Amino acid sequence: MKGNHNTGKSARKLVSTGAKHLFLILMSLISIYPVLYVIALAFSQGESLAMPNLLLGFIPLPTRFTLEHFTSILHLQVVTGSNFPVWVRNSLLITTTTVVGAVALTLPAGYAFSRRSFRGQQASMFSFLLPTMFPGVVTIIPQFLLFASLGLVDTYWAVIIPFIVGSLSLSIFIMKSAFDSIPREIDEAAMIDGAGEFRIFYRMLVPLTLPSIATVGLWSFMGAWLDFALSHVMLSNNSLWTLPLALYDFLQPNYTYYGSFSALSLVMAIPVFVVFMVFQKYLVSGLTAGSVKG
Repeated sequence: MKGNHNTGKSARKLVSTGAKHLFLILMSLISIYPVLYVIALAFSQGESLAMPNLLLGFIPLPTRFTLEHFTSILHLQVVTGSNFPVWVRNSLLITTTTVVGAVALTLPAGYAFSRRSFRGQQASMFSFLLPTMFPGVVTIIPQFLLFASLGLVDTYWAVIIPFIVGSLSLSIFIMKSAFDSIPREIDEAAMIDGAGEFRIFYRMLVPLTLPSIATVGLWSFMGAWLDFALSHVMLSNNSLWTLPLALYDFLQPNYTYYGSFSALSLVMAIPVFVVFMVFQKYLVSGLTAGSVKG
């Protein structure tokens, strides 16, 4: 009887595990299906949104494999007066400046909130976290009016400054948690050995917080590289357009270049995928920094 009971229990556990895995596989297929469809369109001839060939009745495949859409976006312009190299240059310039600026501001700020005590510290920390409670689109019009009054609309700074400031709220919190997780005894021991505060910060604490720095960099990179809403409002001059704005330009009122749209979408996604894969281990450890002190 006991053997039958154990067998029945094992069978139920096996069925339960199989059902969970089947559910996860199904959800994964549903999630990845639009990506497979975009890939099929990018490598198919023509600019139609027609259903490509289907493998096993549901996996999209290119109708006739071609690289014409990728070559076209490299050499041709659609409606704008600019082209692919200009879009890439603008995206790289804005994104790189944003990442460098965010890290440069976040590191000393996180250190100050962690290692120093000053009047209004809690209020200041709350003021940085407050913007995360509101959708980013709420602030676009006020930002536009502010930058218009400063004469900065249609310049790189019109998007770089908001990108940097917008990434500070969560980034400062991440860096503060990272510095909090480092025992203060390390600072005290270094001071006894004659090291100054800047040397302790730069040579000892910063290397220990590299996972969190990578998280901050990835966070600001994603925000700047993939942004469309703010760039669409601030950058009307097509010579300043980024890749997301160029992608939108393929959607015309009378005709949509679906094949080229899909190809450029994949090109845009490649840097994000590469950066995420390279830094994913730092992302996990950086987000959990400070959860366990000592």
